[in-house]
Amino acid sequence: MLHKYKKELLKIQEEIVDMTKMAVVIVDDEGNYLTEKSNYSEFCKIFRKNKELSSFCEKCDVKALSKAFLSLKPYIYRCHAGLVDMIIPIIYQSELIGAFLVGQILLEDEETFELEDILVENVGKEFNIKKIVENYGFLKKVKYNELQSIASILHYTSVYISDCIKSKKWYNHIIENNIKEERVEYSHSQISSAVTYINENIRENIHLEDVAALCNLSISQFSRVFKRETGKTFKEYVLIKKIEKAKHFLEITSKSLSEISNEIGIEDSSYFTKVFKKYERICPKEYRDLFQK
Repeated sequence: MLHKYKKELLKIQEEIVDMTKMAVVIVDDEGNYLTEKSNYSEFCKIFRKNKELSSFCEKCDVKALSKAFLSLKPYIYRCHAGLVDMIIPIIYQSELIGAFLVGQILLEDEETFELEDILVENVGKEFNIKKIVENYGFLKKVKYNELQSIASILHYTSVYISDCIKSKKWYNHIIENNIKEERVEYSHSQISSAVTYINENIRENIHLEDVAALCNLSISQFSRVFKRETGKTFKEYVLIKKIEKAKHFLEITSKSLSEISNEIGIEDSSYFTKVFKKYERICPKEYRDLFQK
């Protein structure tokens, strides 16, 4: 089920990494990776690149996943190399559909593990640990009560995911867009009047030279400032705003695609479908179907 929402899950994963500074990956109900591993430590990368050591990492993951999947509760554990990880199950309608794997950290105020002993015990022979010891010192450290708080927040996030699937509405991109607009519109930016103009005239065919003149900037100056402030080119930003408006019509009206296309200032409905699919990864009809009762 979660495979349908990879785009939304990736955004959530990025925000978890930004908040916790931990390693994060999302798996499905069978333990298969749904997303790319984010923020994995150099320490763990060394382990997983070694054939013998990586087998212990995999066995540890499987064992921890089985426990979390059976209990359907957050599970905090220590891996074979002495790092602390946790698994947060994602539940939908009382059934497991996936989980967050988060961690690769050390706890504060506890004795340091003897890395050489760990390696000799697991590999069965002497091992050059100079680089491993160096990267061990870069691992993030947290207090146990902080780790519990993070586990609770991630549990709430799993509930949020379940609610979004049930309601067929995802809100994280809305929050992101609102924050971005607020930063532009109320920070006395050179392009704040352009952003306001775009939002108020989304039904029109908006021209770059017109909004540049509105901001008393040349086209090249405006383009540079606009990209810096919004993170997008002028054309991308306008199209994204038009698609946001189109999504609103698809969700709450029965207007035809050609009518919606006209409402957002795109005369060619086939071009509208092409642009919509580019940004939303599904066509307008498929998007509308998500909101049908």
